[in-house]
Amino acid sequence: MLKNTLAVLLENDPLRMAGATSFFTTFALPPIIIIIIRTLGIFFNKRSLGRQIFEKLNEVIGRESAEQVITTIRSFRALQHNWLITAGSFIFLLFIATTLFRVIKNSLNQIWDIRIAAKRNIKQRFSSRINSIVIILFTGILFLGVLLADGLQSIIGEYFIKIAPVTTYYINAVFSQLVSIIVVTLWFFVLFMYLPDGRPAPKVALAGALVTGILFTIGKLLVRMLLSQGNLGSLYGTSGAMVFLLLFVFYSSLILYFGAAFTKAWGRHTGRPIHPLAHAARYRIKPVNIDDD
Repeated sequence: MLKNTLAVLLENDPLRMAGATSFFTTFALPPIIIIIIRTLGIFFNKRSLGRQIFEKLNEVIGRESAEQVITTIRSFRALQHNWLITAGSFIFLLFIATTLFRVIKNSLNQIWDIRIAAKRNIKQRFSSRINSIVIILFTGILFLGVLLADGLQSIIGEYFIKIAPVTTYYINAVFSQLVSIIVVTLWFFVLFMYLPDGRPAPKVALAGALVTGILFTIGKLLVRMLLSQGNLGSLYGTSGAMVFLLLFVFYSSLILYFGAAFTKAWGRHTGRPIHPLAHAARYRIKPVNIDDD
């Protein structure tokens, strides 16, 4: 499976895909966070949500990179003076955020050998943007799940620290990583199932999402450890935080596309290949000898 997965991945130029994804993510991440805060802020306190998101970003990409993202978010908010500017900026933020998912969608289509069979109408283009917005909102729901899991972890930690204080740290660490794998797996499952123009079987998509989630969680720990010890600040100065963010997103994108390649290979292996949707078709690239006249 590993050989087949790597073959699928390498024939699709993963470095180019990951580079494009990381580039667009630097522009789309702040708008995505703003959309999540505004949407969840209807039901919860926005300031509290902002603090929680900053803490999670701090855990994943480091404090300096997280502060860079938060600074960009504050700059967006500073532009909003009246309801007209607020409405226009929100539409602009939606456009930027959904454009990132369009880039990811096109990359997944390429890995799965799927393309649009006919010119899409306005309804289909709008539906594609709606799918991206739904995934963003689903990300917010998963974030709430993480916060609930953190609360449960605190309760469990208080219980175990009384009966086994020495092992409480390890229990909390294991619990935290399990929650991370579950949440990330669910997100990748939704991404594989509903973003591209092809549909894998649910079990195939779940297998691909699980592999991707495990690799992402492991890689998140390794990349943070390696990059934090590399002292990027001394090499890139004030740009070190942005470089760290780009490198982390670049690695995460490679993991995403590896997971997509695994999903395709696993579908073939189990006899349940990915099927294109009604408006799409499967294609194959073959070398052709052209004789010069």
